[in-house]
Amino acid sequence: MAGKVNKAMITKTFTAMILIAVCLPPVLLGGIWIKILTAVVAALASYEIANIQSEKAKWVTTIINLVVMLGLIACPERLFAMIQAFYATILFLSVLIDKDTTAEFAAYSFMLTMIVSIGLRGVQHFYTFENGFTIFLFVALTCYACDTGAYFFGVFFGRHKMIPRISPNKTWEGSIGGYFSGVGIGLLIGFLCAHFLPTSPDALPASLIVAASLTLPLLAQLGDLSFSSVKRHFGIKDFGSFLPGHGGILDRIDSLVFCLMFFEALMLLWKI
Repeated sequence: MAGKVNKAMITKTFTAMILIAVCLPPVLLGGIWIKILTAVVAALASYEIANIQSEKAKWVTTIINLVVMLGLIACPERLFAMIQAFYATILFLSVLIDKDTTAEFAAYSFMLTMIVSIGLRGVQHFYTFENGFTIFLFVALTCYACDTGAYFFGVFFGRHKMIPRISPNKTWEGSIGGYFSGVGIGLLIGFLCAHFLPTSPDALPASLIVAASLTLPLLAQLGDLSFSSVKRHFGIKDFGSFLPGHGGILDRIDSLVFCLMFFEALMLLWKI
């Protein structure tokens, strides 16, 4: 068992610690800092989406992706569909004029850009609340507790492959362990916030905490597998190499953006 704690795991853990150290201050401070962090994530994601099928950097496509993504994150609701239409038009126009751009690439680019944009838009929504960072931390910690639990349970106990045609290393043991890790951390963090912030708008209703804790780990795994299917389709191991041990930024936020989208939907259902 000790032999499984190898160099890859150490690298992955060290990178995760650096990420936490870099991202935690903006998350806690909110305001302009969370907007800067969101913009940086959007820029890295835009680059990786633009270059998903090319080894040569596509800077024009990257800039278009970034402008669209930032627009979708910050725009009023009434402009959201207009920006989507603009982006779809540009993508399919590029299919017509550039022989190296396929309709397949355009469709995947649109899908990934929408998912990331809606997820990051959710972050901006959370921070409209007083001390809204507690909402973000609740979602993020529940998500990454599932990710971390799935990784370690898979490494130490994984025997039965889950969906090898999409992700050959994922196992049912890791999935189950990750799910219960996420549920446990979600309930703990959610009720701690509710206890220490009883009169704050961030004190989420108990029913929402329970519902989110039970469902977010499922969405985290769905997001991970969905992005893995994209990588499998394009024949790449990772979306990028920006984060040693993790790959690119999309490899790190794949589960989170699904959780952010879903939790914002839950907030609407609970009329928050």
